[in-house]
Amino acid sequence: MFITINNIFSDLIRFYQHSIFSYPSNNQTQNNIYKIMIATQLQFFLDSNCCQQRTDLREYLLAIVSSQMLNESKYYQLASESRDTLTNVLRQVSEIDPEFILQVAYYVRHKLYLRSVTNFILAFATLNVNTKKFCEKYFCPTLLIPGDLIEVCQYVQVIRAHDKDLTLRKTKDIRKILNFPKILQKQIQKKLISFSIYQLGKQCSDSSRKKNLKTYKQKLKQLRDWRREIIQKRKGIQQEGNDDEQLAMQKNKSIAILKAKRMQKAHQKKINIDGDEKLDMFDTNFIFLKDLIKLSHASRPQFLVASVLGQKYPKTLKEFQKRFPDEPADEFQPQLAGQRMKLPAPFTWDRELSNGEQSKREIWQQLLLQNNVPYLALIRNLRNILQAGVSDEAHLKAIDKIRNPKQVRTSKIFPLQYFAALKEIAESDENDSILEDKPQNNIKMNEKHKQIEIENLQQEDAIYLKQELIDAYSEAIEEAIRISVDKNLETIPGVTYIFVDVSGSMKNQISGGKKYGSINTCMDCGFVLGHLIRMKCEGSQFYLFAAPNLQGKPFIKVEFNDMTLLQGIQHCKQEAANLSGVAEWIGQTVKEVLLRPKVQADNIVIISDMMITQGFSENGVKFDSIIRKYIDNVNKDAKFFFMDISGYGKQTTFGEDLKSKNCFLINGMSDNVLKYISEAGKISQVEDVVLFSKQLDKELKVN
Repeated sequence: MFITINNIFSDLIRFYQHSIFSYPSNNQTQNNIYKIMIATQLQFFLDSNCCQQRTDLREYLLAIVSSQMLNESKYYQLASESRDTLTNVLRQVSEIDPEFILQVAYYVRHKLYLRSVTNFILAFATLNVNTKKFCEKYFCPTLLIPGDLIEVCQYVQVIRAHDKDLTLRKTKDIRKILNFPKILQKQIQKKLISFSIYQLGKQCSDSSRKKNLKTYKQKLKQLRDWRREIIQKRKGIQQEGNDDEQLAMQKNKSIAILKAKRMQKAHQKKINIDGDEKLDMFDTNFIFLKDLIKLSHASRPQFLVASVLGQKYPKTLKEFQKRFPDEPADEFQPQLAGQRMKLPAPFTWDRELSNGEQSKREIWQQLLLQNNVPYLALIRNLRNILQAGVSDEAHLKAIDKIRNPKQVRTSKIFPLQYFAALKEIAESDENDSILEDKPQNNIKMNEKHKQIEIENLQQEDAIYLKQELIDAYSEAIEEAIRISVDKNLETIPGVTYIFVDVSGSMKNQISGGKKYGSINTCMDCGFVLGHLIRMKCEGSQFYLFAAPNLQGKPFIKVEFNDMTLLQGIQHCKQEAANLSGVAEWIGQTVKEVLLRPKVQADNIVIISDMMITQGFSENGVKFDSIIRKYIDNVNKDAKFFFMDISGYGKQTTFGEDLKSKNCFLINGMSDNVLKYISEAGKISQVEDVVLFSKQLDKELKVN
């Protein structure tokens, strides 16, 4: 029997992918290393007939930025590898179009709501010779809160240390070598003036600063221990090789054979040393607002700067007016004379909860009735609010706010965050008890000081959720989703076929810290985006694709029958279990569903990470040939949309002549990118990045 190379590749992929999901190990670290090794090897099995690297550098940059989680590893990449790839692409783009880098940062922060990757780009821009001149225009408008400014400064230090290879060879304390470029100092001075006392106050918590410093020192110690361990292991490998050579000379065995064995051992041990994610400072806070002011030599606004630095309050009114000429004379408080200045602690919902002066029920109820819970915080804390047992009036306030059209349109909510909220609510039912805590005095004797103390205990009375209440919250979230979709996506005419990738790599977890709420997967994101598109279609068909189980097909058609968003996604997960995750047979799927039966489809939306591995059932058949045959023989006006939600920088093959005519690339997880479906042929995402930044020119002229 003749066995083709593609069949061998397919068998290897099945073995590797099966190993990823069933490899037994009690050691989680070893499991993670093993998965990373296999995923790295699988990159060599990408199907060149269906998958290729982005050729346009600007498109490549936008693709990897639009779905970039700086501190999280992907299925095929470590977090450190993703950052290295991003840095290399930024360097290349800076040589041909340096302004585009800042335009991408402005677009991603304001349109896609990605914070950390935006701040990383800004940090790079302050260090790169070609991009520095554009920082004056884009830097301050891109930053929204003081936390952004602090994070940019941290990334500047980490990038500097990485470029000098300090992380492994020296592992220095970065806080002892802090250094800000002049352009960064200038932008800090400029941006500080625009922040309010409330915004700055949130960054001046002494307890938070001490906690972060403690974490930083612990991380620094881990880095040094990690470096020491690697050096010792590498010395051990070298010594073992020397011992082997001495033994060979004694026994007159072949040196070449033992050298080969030594290299094999060294390679195996190197995997154990370097296979895991390298430690770094990217996810550690080590710079604070006080550092920014000192190192940038900022002096304005004078009163706020003095408060952050903790300078002494003026003793007289005359001294007050001399030091702070911009402050009204009636603001002088003589009772504070000579004391250390500090910014007042701002009133925030999380600070009120952490104080614990009242029961959680009373605090949540007060916050909701006084409208002091921001929209995003409300979405993230629905289960906490339900468990707190607030009054019906407070629940009505929360429900009205969730479905308020103005709140939805102005909020920066990801579709996954709505989905996470629905999951949290679904996990509560009317049999769940809510603990209503009431303060009660308890008298006890302090043995050390021989005196009576009174401590507050919580007496818990169980009450129960009503199913009507849970349904009301679920309906409010569903309505908010509809409003969000209507904001970004016009009705899609004709028949739309939606294909969602459910292969193994789509099961990679994404959390983004607080950004996406509870941990989800790329597959969940694909399901949510697919459902949002389906809601705006005149007619639609929904398919899942991967590889066939046994003798089945590589795709499954999903029927929803008026299911809610959560029910629909759960149904998709159940159906996905009927497919094998060993490969992504997108070419065969399109051929079998659309081309062979000559089905008239106006729009074909493919949601995937675009990492298409070997496994196409007909050897040598290219995906672009299937697209061309469909356009030539079935529907010449058909539009293919390829939504990349992982940011590897890959794309399906379709030919440059079809680009922006019949084939369109869309990048990102935000619902804001859905508009490029209804605007196909009018403007591309790259063009929209440039166009969106042009509004800064109008704002600068006005100011």
